[in-house]
Amino acid sequence: MRANHLYRLLLLLLLPGMSHAQRINFKPFVQGEGMTLTVTNNPTGLNFNAKQSIIVIGDPNPVHINLMDNQVVVFEVEAPLDFDITLQFTWNPHLSLGGLDTGITVPFTLRYAYNNTGEMTDMERRLSAVEVPEMYHTLTLPIRRRRAGGPPLPPPTPEHDGYVRPKAKAYFYIYGTLSGAPSNASSGNYSGNIEVIVNYADNLN
Repeated sequence: MRANHLYRLLLLLLLPGMSHAQRINFKPFVQGEGMTLTVTNNPTGLNFNAKQSIIVIGDPNPVHINLMDNQVVVFEVEAPLDFDITLQFTWNPHLSLGGLDTGITVPFTLRYAYNNTGEMTDMERRLSAVEVPEMYHTLTLPIRRRRAGGPPLPPPTPEHDGYVRPKAKAYFYIYGTLSGAPSNASSGNYSGNIEVIVNYADNLN
């Protein structure tokens, strides 16, 4: 059994002259049956101004939010233990003023990482997280990493009245780099969209 679920993120960048901070908002677009998605860190979004309060027009220095930084957006996917999930990221690598095609943009590089090994604390999970290379926009993994080798697992428990399938959680980390704002950029909110499509495969059905 396979199903598609779409989640959407909004990218916003503040350049001097506006009072609202830039951020990337993460909001669930669809919740899947048997699967939930929860933003556990920074539910208000990925905020580059929280990393660098003033982003100056014409400054060529990039602003980095890295995996271990407090500003990373973390979301948790909980699903039955036998699920494999696939995440597909689609985004525009350039932010534009008000989301419009003005011809002046600010480059943005998306990075993400994942953890599906079951550590108990956020710090442990980040230390064990796998950073995905920039060129990969699609990722498939089991909701809980399976051990290689060893004896085969026992057969699954047949579903019956009152039976609740065991579940596990995987964690995903969204961060990235904002390149320098060009010297001809106007003040205001620069925005773009990131879409995350979550596919899942139920290995028992």
